[in-house]
Amino acid sequence: MGKKRRFSRLGMKLVGVSVLGLALAFAVFYLVDSVAAPWLLYSDRFAPFWQRRNADLVQAYQDYVTEKGLTVQQAMEDKDSRLSAIGGVYIVLTGTMPSVEVSADEDFHFQVKTDTSNDVSYGVTWAAPAETTGTVSFGSVEFVTELYHVQCADGTIYVSTSPASQGYEGLGRIAGLLLALVSFCVVVVPYIVRTLRRIGALSRETGVLMAGDLEHAVHVAGRDEISGLGEDIERLRRSVLERLAGEREAVGANSRLITSLSHDIRTPLTKLTGYLDILTYAKYQTRAEHDEYLRLASEKAAQLKALTDQLFASAQVDAPSSGLEQPPETVDGAALLGQLLSEQCDDLRRAGFDIRPPVFARAFMLHLRTEDTVRVFDNLFSNLRKYADPSSPVLVRLSEAPEAVTLTLENRVLPAPDRADSHGLGVPTMRELMERSGGTLEVSLKDGVYRSTLLFQTYKL
Repeated sequence: MGKKRRFSRLGMKLVGVSVLGLALAFAVFYLVDSVAAPWLLYSDRFAPFWQRRNADLVQAYQDYVTEKGLTVQQAMEDKDSRLSAIGGVYIVLTGTMPSVEVSADEDFHFQVKTDTSNDVSYGVTWAAPAETTGTVSFGSVEFVTELYHVQCADGTIYVSTSPASQGYEGLGRIAGLLLALVSFCVVVVPYIVRTLRRIGALSRETGVLMAGDLEHAVHVAGRDEISGLGEDIERLRRSVLERLAGEREAVGANSRLITSLSHDIRTPLTKLTGYLDILTYAKYQTRAEHDEYLRLASEKAAQLKALTDQLFASAQVDAPSSGLEQPPETVDGAALLGQLLSEQCDDLRRAGFDIRPPVFARAFMLHLRTEDTVRVFDNLFSNLRKYADPSSPVLVRLSEAPEAVTLTLENRVLPAPDRADSHGLGVPTMRELMERSGGTLEVSLKDGVYRSTLLFQTYKL
C-alpha cells in the first residue's frame, strides 16, 4: 500500500479558504474601525453635529453650575458624578481672557499661553466622565478648539468641551465586525456550498446506478477526495459491466453449446435406431453385415454417450463448458477422414443417393478433437439426407496440398425441402467446430446447387 498523505487535498483547500477568509475579514475590520470610522466621525460632514453637541454640553454644564451655586474655585475643584451625566471632558480656565491659546501634547500635558502684557494669572484644570477612568483620548483633545464662558456665583470661567465619542466609535467597531463576518462568509460559504453540491451530485450519480442503470457513467469534476471517490465508483461500474458482459457471454455460449449438442444428438440417434432396426428385423444378408451393423450401432451408442455427457456438463452454468471434452490430439488424417467418409457415404447410398467417397493419395496428420470432426460430418451428411435431391448425384472432391486438405461436397437441393425440423443451428455449429480445430467451413447456394467446403490444416510432427 502506498504511503498515506498527511493532509488531504480537500482539507488543505478548506484550510486555505478559511485562512483567506480570515485575512480578508481582518483587513475589512481594520479599514472600517481604524480608517473609515474615524475619518467619517471627524470629517467636515460631522462638524455641525459636534458643534451642536458642544453647545448642548456647555449649556448642561451652565445649568449644573447654576443649580449648585458653584463659585469659580468650586467649579474648578468639582469632581461630581454629574460630569458623567453631562458626558464630556472639560478644560476649565479662570480669569480674564484677553489673549489665550490652549494646547496639549500626546501625553495630555496642557499648556496655556497668554498675552504677557496683562498681569493676570490663570488656573487650568480638567475633568473626565467616570467611564474614561481619568484617561483622555487623543481624539478628544482635537475638540479643544473653542472656548465657552460659564457664569459662576462669583465670576466667569471659560471652558472647552470634548463630547464623549466612545459610543460612536463603538458603533463603527460593531459595523467593522459585521462587515468582517460578511467578508469571511463571502469567501468560505461559497466553497462549502460548492463542496456540498459536488457531494450531492455524486450521491445522485450513485443513486442512478443503484436504480439499475449501469450504463450511466459517473463524472465528478475536481482533483480531490470527492472526485477520487467518483473515479473509484466509475471504475467499479465498468468492472461490474465487464463481469456482467462476461457472464452473459458465458451463459450465451453455454446455451448455444447445449442447443447445438441437443441438435447433434439427433443424427447419431437416428442412425443408431436405423442400425437396430436392421438388426431387429434381420435385414442383413450375411453374418459379416450383421457384425458390421452391430459395430456401427455400438459406435453410435458411444458417440451418443459422449454427447450426452458433454450436454450434462454444459448444463451446469458454473462448470466450464469444456469440462468433459477431450483435448486436441494428433491423428492419422487420411484414416480418420477416410473412415468417416466411407461410413457416411454408405448410409447415403442405402438411403438412395448416388455418392462415392474419394481416395486419399497420401498420408497426413491432423491435430484436432476427433469428436468435433465426427459431429461435423454427422451434421453435414444429415443435411444432405434431408435437403439434397436423391435424383442427382452428390459429388465429393478431394484436394490435397502440403499444408492443407480440402473436401468439397456438391449436391442439388430439393425444389421445396421440408424445413419444419430445422433450427438453423447446423452450419453455425459446424463452422465453430471446424474453427476450434484450426479449419474452416464455407457454404454457398447458387442455381439450386449447394456447395460445402471443409479445409483441414495438416500437422507436422
